[in-house]
Amino acid sequence: MQGNQGKKGNQVKIRPVIIGMKAGETKEFCITRLKSVRTQVSELSAIFNRKYKTHADREARLIYVTRIN
Repeated sequence: MQGNQGKKGNQVKIRPVIIGMKAGETKEFCITRLKSVRTQVSELSAIFNRKYKTHADREARLIYVTRIN
């Protein structure tokens, strides 16, 4: 999902991707969306009583989201 580009260059929506994650699954997003990704992870974690971990790779310019449970 490098850069989160769809077929026509549209960005992938963050919320549906995070909601659809299974435990142990990791997704990546462009680091330019860092604040939006972390906000969505925090909100969805509280709503669905799930745990997520985020990691920013500055060199690769990506943020990784892993669902813990």
